[in-house]
Amino acid sequence: MATSFDPAPLHEENPWHDRDDRLTTILMIGRLVTATGEHLCRIRNISPDGMLIECDTALAIGDAVEIELRNLNVVAAHVRWIREGRVGVQFMTSADVEELLHQPAGTAFRPRAPRLGASSPIVLWHIGRNYGATLVDLSQTGCRVAVKDEFPAGADVRLTIPGLPSRHAALRWSRMGIAGFAFNEPLSYADLKAWDSGR
Repeated sequence: MATSFDPAPLHEENPWHDRDDRLTTILMIGRLVTATGEHLCRIRNISPDGMLIECDTALAIGDAVEIELRNLNVVAAHVRWIREGRVGVQFMTSADVEELLHQPAGTAFRPRAPRLGASSPIVLWHIGRNYGATLVDLSQTGCRVAVKDEFPAGADVRLTIPGLPSRHAALRWSRMGIAGFAFNEPLSYADLKAWDSGR
C-alpha cells in the first residue's frame, strides 16, 4: 500500500460536490486500514471516484488508506478532505460502484461484519468455570479467540472483553487452538467504536 500522496489543491470541502448524481447513498460498516493499523469506519456514500466515511481515526490529507467492505472487496484510496469526523477519500483508480458493492454469487458466501484484529487477554466463562483466552479479532457479530481448552460445538459461553460489557456467545467452530464465537446479540456500532477508540 502506498504511504504518501501529494493531493491537488482543493477549492471546496467535497471534491464530488458537482457529481452528486453519481453518488450512491449507503450506510455500511467498513474496516479502515491506515499506516497506524486497522480501525472501524462507517461508509455514508460512494461514487466511482471515492467515498465519504465517518471515523475517529487521526488522519491527514494525502494519507493512503484501504477500506474493506462487507463483501470483502478492498479499495485503495487517499484522503482528500477531513471535517468533524467525516472524511472524503478518493480512490487510486476509478471503480464500478455496482461491482464494488456486489455480493459474490453462490450460497457459500455470507456477507460478514468487518473484523478488527486484536491481541488482548479475555475471560471466557463456561458451565461455572472461568478460562483464560486471547482475543484474536472482533466484529459486531462475533470474535475469534485463542484458547487452550476445548468446548463442545454450540457451547454457550460468556465473554468478558476489556472495554466492552460481558456478553453471551455460541461456539461456531474450533481448530488448532482458535475458536470462532457468534454473539447472541450483535454489538452496537457505538460499543464497537468505543472499544476501537480505547485500545
